[in-house]
Amino acid sequence: MRFRLIILVGTFLLVLTGARGVGGQAPTSEDSLAHRARQEFREQRFSDAERDFREIVKRQPYDIIAQIMLGNCLFRQEKYQEAIIPYERARELQRHAKVLSSDQRRILGDQLAMAYGMSGQLAKSRSLLEDSIRQDPDYGLNYYNLACAFAESGDEDKMLANLSLAIKHRDQMVKGEQLPDPRSDPSFKKYLGEERFLTLMRNSGYK
Repeated sequence: MRFRLIILVGTFLLVLTGARGVGGQAPTSEDSLAHRARQEFREQRFSDAERDFREIVKRQPYDIIAQIMLGNCLFRQEKYQEAIIPYERARELQRHAKVLSSDQRRILGDQLAMAYGMSGQLAKSRSLLEDSIRQDPDYGLNYYNLACAFAESGDEDKMLANLSLAIKHRDQMVKGEQLPDPRSDPSFKKYLGEERFLTLMRNSGYK
């Protein structure tokens, strides 16, 4: 599965601390730690950010955003198997708390599916994406990522079917995102000379 990270960092980091430390209130030690973790992530100091987000989730185990950011730190260090744990924890917390926006839920699902895929658990990745499609059938990237998973497992028919659906729903994306060009995605590399793949690209407006 292709390497892709579309985390809306500003949105997630803003929610992380909420309104703490504003309105004349003195910043707490938690605020200082969160501020440092945010800065480290922005500066791509992912191991340092991982350390601090681990401390945050230790102190605040029900903080969904901190769990997601810990997953992001691990993902960016290519620790895909480890990233699954905080992503799954965030997903479980969201089922009860329901604090994430639609875009944030989609991004969390994207990241978790990719973490499973990049760690070699393609069946788990496919199952998660199929579940996401049932819950959010208009979101184009779910179909795209599922097409990636089928492409890598060698199922050309299912790859093409899901890629067609991804293109059909390509206007339904996270704000600021566009559906990737499949021809530049390593997942589809072995299909670049296949006529059915090329026909789909031509008929879908890719030039």
